[in-house]
Amino acid sequence: MRAALTIIAVVALCATPVAAQGKTKTKASAGVAVLEMCERFASGDVLAVQAAQAQGWDAYEDAGESPFVKSYTADKAVPGVGEASLFALIESYPESSFGYCRVDVDQPEGGNELVQAIADLPRYAGETRVVDDGLYASLVASDKPNWLLLSHRNADSFVIQLSINTPKAATEQ
Repeated sequence: MRAALTIIAVVALCATPVAAQGKTKTKASAGVAVLEMCERFASGDVLAVQAAQAQGWDAYEDAGESPFVKSYTADKAVPGVGEASLFALIESYPESSFGYCRVDVDQPEGGNELVQAIADLPRYAGETRVVDDGLYASLVASDKPNWLLLSHRNADSFVIQLSINTPKAATEQ
């Protein structure tokens, strides 16, 4: 009987760290999924609203203030992250377009692993800094130098901010 209880205790102790790792990994990948949604909007993907809605976001195009500006809003309770509010816009200029997306999460569920998972993506490079127990990242897309990404997780919030400045091809102008 004692041998059986010992075996059960050992198995439970071994399984606990594995289960905890899975939860951390899930939170980190949830942060990356939020970034990927932001990338769709900021890159000007015409199907971004539909893609967001398909993933459970309450997403819609806002009324435009100009024929040269499209703006979008989306909200979602993201498991492992928290209540995410997304704002995006695409501005059209004669020789370029500017895409911007920002996601704010007040009182996020995840910790610094949310930002670290983004900073660890092979498609981004840059630097991270720890300031007052928060993690801040300043990154650029490895193969797209016009994709600029800031992200942070501090005591109060988790933020993703992506800016994309894209020159228009001669045929688009």
